[in-house]
Amino acid sequence: MLSGEEKLSRLRSLYDLSQGSDDFEGGVSFQEEMEALLVGNWAILAYDDIDDLALSFHVDSHPIAVAKLTRFLVEHDVPFVLYEAFQINDRDEIVFEADLPAPE
Repeated sequence: MLSGEEKLSRLRSLYDLSQGSDDFEGGVSFQEEMEALLVGNWAILAYDDIDDLALSFHVDSHPIAVAKLTRFLVEHDVPFVLYEAFQINDRDEIVFEADLPAPE
């Protein structure tokens, strides 16, 4: 298991690597309190419960932006897993697909 400091260190390294890259459409911000990197308003990189770097996209993310970001990670040998898509609710909270009510 990775410690919180190890996760933050790896996220900082990825943040540093991302600087100046056009592959992070909308820019990238390091959210230390969330232990996450936010890419524009459409992607999140954070460690999951089993210490995999999880990549989640907003349900309305543009496919080209998604392709550029995932290609960047692969080309820079950053191991990651794709997670479920998310939405932002009326209270500006991140809600993952699994947490949404089933359609009727």
